[in-house]
Amino acid sequence: MADQAERERDGGRARIGELYAAWRPYLLGMAYRMLGSVADAEDAVQDLFAALRGDRLPDIDNPKAYLVRGLTNRCLNAMKAAARRRVDYVGEWLPEPWLETPDSTSGEVERRDDMSYAYLVMLERLTPLERAVVVLREAFGYDYAEIAGMLDKTEAACRKTLSRAKRKLGERGAHLSPRRPAGERERVRRWVSALAGGRIGDILELIAEDAVFVTDGGGKTRAAINPIYGRERVAALLETIANRRFPGASLHIALINDARGIVAARDGRAAAVICFDWNGDGTVRRLYAVLNPEKLERLAVPAP
Repeated sequence: MADQAERERDGGRARIGELYAAWRPYLLGMAYRMLGSVADAEDAVQDLFAALRGDRLPDIDNPKAYLVRGLTNRCLNAMKAAARRRVDYVGEWLPEPWLETPDSTSGEVERRDDMSYAYLVMLERLTPLERAVVVLREAFGYDYAEIAGMLDKTEAACRKTLSRAKRKLGERGAHLSPRRPAGERERVRRWVSALAGGRIGDILELIAEDAVFVTDGGGKTRAAINPIYGRERVAALLETIANRRFPGASLHIALINDARGIVAARDGRAAAVICFDWNGDGTVRRLYAVLNPEKLERLAVPAP
């Protein structure tokens, strides 16, 4: 009898291992888009699998639905806790960026060509429930019946939640998919050159008149507390950052959240990440700089 129980436990652990290997990237990608943090996403996924018991697994008819429902509930709780913590956050809070590099932990997030960094920023306007519905519906394509089952809501309530979320995001909201202008690499290369040399005047025509620049230092390093509006003010702050932070640093073009951005590295560690939200004419309408070292410590610096 004891041997049978032990075999069942071993079988259960093996099954959990199989589910973990099969679904971890998918679940991690979902949790990241809900939470805006790879570290928090990993915690949510780990907690989900740690809570599984082998003797319950034979009753799971649809492992994917079971796992997504459990993860969504954990993410909702994590979002509520994060909202309370961010009340005391110094300055603007930006999502943790992830780089597509072979040796980056965040590279294990399943790639989805459907959510830009700018859109992740915009999702911060939403309540936890609204954000969960947007991610499940818009990024992962679940129908309303599936979402209702995951959230214990009616289909009508989920439709209303999505409609309310879209109104909050607004017409000028960021595109769900990254907008990649013609000649994106060359444009970003010009930004690298200008920032490396402190010559922001060289790229003024690449900055929209009504550009917005958001920096996140988290109180750990110097950064603008509030967003900066307008081409001239954005250029002035860029020049300050270039002259103070980038001397002695190497600047790399990297794929960040499925679009080209810039990573500044010093002593083999990321010191800043810059992400772009482009207009259709190839000018930058929103610029994001993650400077908080706690959000950069996990990033693998890309090769030049």
